[in-house]
Amino acid sequence: MSAQLLSDDAVLESSQTVAFEDQIEVKLDDLIVGRPLSFPIFDDGGMLLLAEGSTITSEFRKLLRQRGMTSVRMHTDDADKVRLNLDATASIADLGAFTLDSELTNQLDRVIESGLMSLQNNGPAVREEVTFHGRKAYNSERHEIFKQQRDATCESLGNMMKEAVHGKSMSSTVVTSLAAQYLSDMSTDTDCVLSTAMEATNDADLSQHCLKMSTLGMAIGIEMGLDEDNCKRICVAGLIHDWGMAKIPAAIRHSSKRLSEYEFFQIKKHPIYTAEMLERMTGIPSMVPVVVYQVHERPNGLGYPRGRTGDRIHLFARILAVADTYAALTESRPYRAPLAPYAAMECLIKLAKSRDVDPEVVRALLKVMNLFPIGSLVALSDGSVAQVIRRNGDNYTLPIIRVIQDSFGDPVPNGIDEAIIDLTQSDLKITQALPTPGRDEQLLTDDVLFPLRSRT
Repeated sequence: MSAQLLSDDAVLESSQTVAFEDQIEVKLDDLIVGRPLSFPIFDDGGMLLLAEGSTITSEFRKLLRQRGMTSVRMHTDDADKVRLNLDATASIADLGAFTLDSELTNQLDRVIESGLMSLQNNGPAVREEVTFHGRKAYNSERHEIFKQQRDATCESLGNMMKEAVHGKSMSSTVVTSLAAQYLSDMSTDTDCVLSTAMEATNDADLSQHCLKMSTLGMAIGIEMGLDEDNCKRICVAGLIHDWGMAKIPAAIRHSSKRLSEYEFFQIKKHPIYTAEMLERMTGIPSMVPVVVYQVHERPNGLGYPRGRTGDRIHLFARILAVADTYAALTESRPYRAPLAPYAAMECLIKLAKSRDVDPEVVRALLKVMNLFPIGSLVALSDGSVAQVIRRNGDNYTLPIIRVIQDSFGDPVPNGIDEAIIDLTQSDLKITQALPTPGRDEQLLTDDVLFPLRSRT
């Protein structure tokens, strides 16, 4: 059936396009002849190539090659059946045919090895232009605008990600415009922007995660004295960096068990998938593919995909690695509950000591988010409860807070000026970091920390 169907142009032209949900791209060379299909196979445009219930034949593969095709799209369940499916317990050392090497990765590696990653500011540091609000509540109208912008941004990123996964070419205009907008917003009120971004609660949504870590990465870059162009490049890389995860099988991405060595090897491929997507995006800043490629490297050499160390990892990648880790730790995963913001910050400090992340970047993060991060809840020495709303200069253990519940447990209405307290000017002390109600957040213990080093 397959060979006749494929060679009949009239049938091809009448085939209907379909949605790409639950489909992935599979190379022709990976298809095993004789394997049956439970679902149909399509080309990148959604055109039917082979019906469900058919069998992969050598003639089918030959006809596709004659049409200049190198891959097809198929349901994820079929993909595992019709290509080599190694035992989950297989050792990577035995996977001689599986490699992270490609023409693209070799090119990126040559850029890194050549030392062409030098970084300099060509303009004034953005930090000089940022408005620090001190003891001042968020502007409610601006806060609402930021929320709407966050939701629209996530929707736009989600649509772009789908197009990229399906091999579509696109312009970088949308992501570069988003970076410029968020930089402008950060200059106006960094704390409010970060608070709004971190409020996104769909932890399984890749676009929400990318927005959280890109805005946080930009804020860290601002704190570290970078100029406008460099801060925008960090944001662009952050908005894009995890798109390749959409190509990893859902069974691996959403697994609630410890990943096998083979499964984790698949996770290691996602920065390369993202870099491949960027080859089809016009106008992207030249250093962004290198940064995306390195976000999951670690200063101690225990990262991926190359296990690079120290300054062989681009500064922007080291910045985004810290932002990515913080965002991931405060999100739920199938194998763990989210960490409370304070616990996530405590975890990063411990990871900095082991050089799993860059200590200088973590130091900058502390100044941006405080030890008790923006948006988190704390108990005070008089029994009241407050929310951290603003940083407080270098006093990252004494943030600016808004009391939301008095010492008797009664709510304190929003808009009361006396409820906003600069802890450097008060006798009140933070006595306890509190989990966010309804989030089932956990505090940090060694049982939580050490598994996180291999899987955040």
